[in-house]
Amino acid sequence: MAVLTSVLVPPAPNPVDLLFHVAGKFASHQEAAPNVGVVLHLTGDAPALADLRARLAERLHRLPCLTHVLTDGTADDTPPRWTPTAPDLDTHVGRLTVSGRLDDTVRELLHRPLPTDAPAWHLTLLTGHAPRRYALALITTHAVQDAANLVTVVETLLAPEDTATEDTSDRQLTPPTPRQLLDTTAHIWRSTRPHHLWTDPEHPLSGRRHVVWQKVPTRLLKDTAQAYGATSNDVHLAALAHAVRRWAAEHRPAADRDPLPLMLPVNLRTPEETALPGNRFFLARLDLPGGPMTPARRLTRTRAATAPLRDPDHRRTLYRMIRQEPDQYAQLIAHTTAPGSLTVVGSIFRVPGRLSLDGDPVDRVVPIICCPDGFPLTVGLFLYGDTSTASFQIDRSLPGAEEIPDRWRAAIDDMAACAPGADR
Repeated sequence: MAVLTSVLVPPAPNPVDLLFHVAGKFASHQEAAPNVGVVLHLTGDAPALADLRARLAERLHRLPCLTHVLTDGTADDTPPRWTPTAPDLDTHVGRLTVSGRLDDTVRELLHRPLPTDAPAWHLTLLTGHAPRRYALALITTHAVQDAANLVTVVETLLAPEDTATEDTSDRQLTPPTPRQLLDTTAHIWRSTRPHHLWTDPEHPLSGRRHVVWQKVPTRLLKDTAQAYGATSNDVHLAALAHAVRRWAAEHRPAADRDPLPLMLPVNLRTPEETALPGNRFFLARLDLPGGPMTPARRLTRTRAATAPLRDPDHRRTLYRMIRQEPDQYAQLIAHTTAPGSLTVVGSIFRVPGRLSLDGDPVDRVVPIICCPDGFPLTVGLFLYGDTSTASFQIDRSLPGAEEIPDRWRAAIDDMAACAPGADR
């Protein structure tokens, strides 16, 4: 069943799209390919595959990110472009019976090659792992879909029909003043300076990945953030910095630095760009507090470090630069992603409301982050319902680093226990 219902012509692929495209073509190992996705855990009886395909077909016209292929122009000597291509739902949507652990099955799906001559995604109905439980696993490539698009696809398929997709980008897009533009541009260029934290020739990264998930109560994140006058993102990043610092102090002292550079994708997708293929974010670098300190103290200092990213003027300037200064944007991306500048990445997204499929509730929304070559560790946290989930991808060359997810969760628990007004 081939379906092509969208004739929208998206803008040309941007430098980030092409960066992920190249990373996929030349990945040192399939585990380093920039594949991303989301797994939906549902309670109920699994739907018929024909019904699932029909549901997707009805909504596909709202999801151009599922109906386009990135054509890099190497075959016909043309500029890179998005080519509309009909997905064959008979092959793009399948079913798999889980014979072991669900997480192991998801890891196997993640590392399968994606189509190159058809839209790069597949949706798999997973059954058999628990009574009256099933899952939907959407796997795609970061060259075509960023996290905001994954949220859009999930909502389009499983949110009530009268629920509009929430815009998580900055709504105020008035032009920045010359001073704002100058300040933000200077701040960004300063943050592109190489640090060579993860380029030790005696300890090269491998391109192989640990893929681990860690759960946390959503209320714990929100209450902890409120107690410190911070955001859930601050809690997440402070816990990540604490976990990396504790790990480095034991296993890689050269990486135990203050400040500790981390990267954070800043979502800049507007309502007009909802579900368009490609990426609409800026990969900002933050210098977070390193060195020995309590998780609570680290959260307080992290809140100050993330302040520029909460400034609407800063976001407006980023938006203007990406849309109106493509050459400068390409230069920034080149500097930001140079080998000596890459570092740990931490991201966070919220899936608002509650999702369901024909009355079957979605209990958890589990992200799948990617970790391309050159990155030591990436983490993506999705806030949804009662239980939020973080996806960790960790380079296997880092000794003991598979402990970082547990250290991250322990740091959050410590912040909550030491929060102002907490019952100790």
